[in-house]
Amino acid sequence: MQKWNDTRRSLLLGTLGAAMVPRWVHAQTYPVKTIRIVVSASAGTTMDIRARQVADRISGPLGQPVIVENRPGAGSTIGAAYVANAAPDGYTIMVGSIGDQAVAPAVYADLSYDPATAFVPITQYGETAPLLVANPSLGVRSMKEMIALARARPGKLTIGSWGNGTFVHLLTMQLMKEAQLQMQHVPYKSATQGLTDVAGGQIDLFWDYPVSSVPLIKAGKIVPLMVVGDRRVQPLPQVQSAADAGLPAINHKAWAGFFAPAGTPAAIVQRLNAEIVKAMRTPEMERIVAEQGSRVVTNTPEEFAAFVRRERAELGALVRELNIRVD
Repeated sequence: MQKWNDTRRSLLLGTLGAAMVPRWVHAQTYPVKTIRIVVSASAGTTMDIRARQVADRISGPLGQPVIVENRPGAGSTIGAAYVANAAPDGYTIMVGSIGDQAVAPAVYADLSYDPATAFVPITQYGETAPLLVANPSLGVRSMKEMIALARARPGKLTIGSWGNGTFVHLLTMQLMKEAQLQMQHVPYKSATQGLTDVAGGQIDLFWDYPVSSVPLIKAGKIVPLMVVGDRRVQPLPQVQSAADAGLPAINHKAWAGFFAPAGTPAAIVQRLNAEIVKAMRTPEMERIVAEQGSRVVTNTPEEFAAFVRRERAELGALVRELNIRVD
């Protein structure tokens, strides 16, 4: 009987001891298994491409496989909601973006997660100026021509976005306000389908990123009209910026970065930050990103958190000004 009590006491103390091991001790052994990067966008999009580039480059230094899992839809909120409920152990992280982190809280009435408390920012990895493209049959080659045509045919031109409540839905409404246009907004479930439709002539205009649009532009299947912001982009130096086109208020670049579920140990966040920043800041990645029309931006978790708070406040105000809501 005494031997049984001693054994039970040992097991109990062992269990309690394991439960009381500080998180930093577990973090010291991290990682010991496969890490998943959840991307809340379709395969082939800029977010997906960048996540796979990073995954390939951090797997070796971390000593474990790093895989990408796509969970697109609902303005990038499906993937974000999934990661918000994941274990905070560093094995499920996400590529979060301006859409799910800054726009969605303002446009969705019943968002299932609070981005201000559900995630720990790891690092931003870059920013991209969205590109407005047209089907060649529309007969326009510049923003000036497009605006003139849209005003001559109020409510007739169709402009696609990545879905209701997405960042480019916001850009669409802002464009109509700033240029005083009436157009039909066509929301898509994926950027890939919208790009296919504008190239095929099912819609007139669409917002995309240079990385996926350049091949279609070179093939003559779509016409680039404008990039958001005040700078032109490397692969399309002939394309006006919004500032060039007389629309300086359309200046919010799309950005994305890595996030972990709230409660992830700081030591794990710092380890991921170090490896991701190192991967993004190589001359090779700087060159690739620039050639794809984007810009590398990295920061500390604290700097990224402060940036996201500012974006959330500014874009929330713009959403309210444009009266965009998704129920």
